Amino acid sequence: MRTLLGAVVVAASFSWGPAPALARWHLVRVTVSSIAYNQGIAFSSARHEFFFDGVSSATNSGVYRTDARLREEAAHAAVIPKTTEGYNHAGDLSFDPVRKRILLPFECYDPTGGGNTCGIGAIGVVDPRTLGFRYYVNLGRRQIKKAMWDEISPDGEWIWTSSGTHLLAYRAADVSAATARRQRAGKSPGIVGVDVGSILPSSGVTGATFYRPGRGQRARLLLSLNLGDTFEVVSIGIGTRRNGEPRFVSRPATIIAVHRSALNTEPEGLATTAKGRGHRSLGALLLWQMLPTITPSTLFSRMLTYLP
Repeated sequence: MRTLLGAVVVAASFSWGPAPALARWHLVRVTVSSIAYNQGIAFSSARHEFFFDGVSSATNSGVYRTDARLREEAAHAAVIPKTTEGYNHAGDLSFDPVRKRILLPFECYDPTGGGNTCGIGAIGVVDPRTLGFRYYVNLGRRQIKKAMWDEISPDGEWIWTSSGTHLLAYRAADVSAATARRQRAGKSPGIVGVDVGSILPSSGVTGATFYRPGRGQRARLLLSLNLGDTFEVVSIGIGTRRNGEPRFVSRPATIIAVHRSALNTEPEGLATTAKGRGHRSLGALLLWQMLPTITPSTLFSRMLTYLP
């Protein structure tokens, strides 16, 4: 929600062709939600609940849980504890269905001067029931300077994020309380991820989710990109190497494009839903958070909802 804090996101424009199998996505409806939900969105298919996060002040972020109809169940408006590094901002979050935890990407952000003030990123872990903060694990400083989003793979093995135009994948098992204790004691450096390659069309990634087109088909990583005057959702095919490490099998292909406007000023997180009682939550498969230009009459967040 950096428009509220006066930051300007600058992203290079890049053109990609459509993905033939995924090109026919259509907008179903636009759902208005709380302005507090301004940075990220995740979905629990087991309980049919949403998790949101958002900038709650110039020095902290909040985490929220709602039911499938966006009725708020729990809130923690200042979830980031005081840290040595000075973390104060969480980007698009993810829900780990295997280890039952919320994963928050951390950075240090100065709303007055702009930029990343500590030059390091981390993954914070939050309890999905109480929304209480558990611990955080620093990422290797040489590989990534800030974590703006994270997304766990469908099998719960890898936590994805990006650094510049590089896609990175961290072993989910390395983001643990034991690692956090070693790091706080000065006995362990920031964890290092698998660099899948410099394949992104822009460094302006604002959110992500995984989508599997059908049975037997590869999971695809969907990314929200801020390209300046245009915002895109791109799809990347993800596979596995013989050693078990992830790799990309197809370069980014645009599946949705939205032009900047007063109602679509800043793209944020992505989430995919699952069917419950024969219906999808909010009637759509893919949810894309979008912030309007903030005025006294537009103090809300919007979700563009899509079906393929």
